[in-house]
Amino acid sequence: MRKFTNLLTLGFFLINSGIYACSCIGQRTVKEEIKYSDAVVIGKIISKELVTLIDSTAVKMFSTDSTVAKGYPYKTIVARYELMLTSVYKGKITTDTIEIFTSVDGRSCGILFEIGKDYIVYGEDETYFGQVNNDWPFPKGKNIYWTNICSRTSVKTKEEITEIEKYRRIRTHILR
Repeated sequence: MRKFTNLLTLGFFLINSGIYACSCIGQRTVKEEIKYSDAVVIGKIISKELVTLIDSTAVKMFSTDSTVAKGYPYKTIVARYELMLTSVYKGKITTDTIEIFTSVDGRSCGILFEIGKDYIVYGEDETYFGQVNNDWPFPKGKNIYWTNICSRTSVKTKEEITEIEKYRRIRTHILR
């Protein structure tokens, strides 16, 4: 009976996995985004790494079936980018590089950054996934931020910088 329950639960997740997709309801103004964000920075993406996270709580629940415990939906992959900073408008940042985490695909609101390009990043201390499931070991800490396509994070443009500077003075300009 337990195995049947496990398979039924797994089937439910697999059938419904295509239903979940990123949905952004409008875009905030620059002023609103600055207020909402924990960090507002400009920098260049210098590296990317894929990080696998495992929901240990779910694995414990289904530990009797090793094929279920090691697979979907109990693991997820996120992207960790290293951003070399050139300007800091907001944030408690103590180094010249920070880590930016995001989902690996647009279905989960992830941003696909390109190494070598300059971006304006509006970051949050906590992952947006944590609002759904707090049992995952999502990275957090000093100089770690999360972003997604629902924020104003984008390739660096003069227009966006001009808008930011209307509401926030540059706190740190890092020369390179």
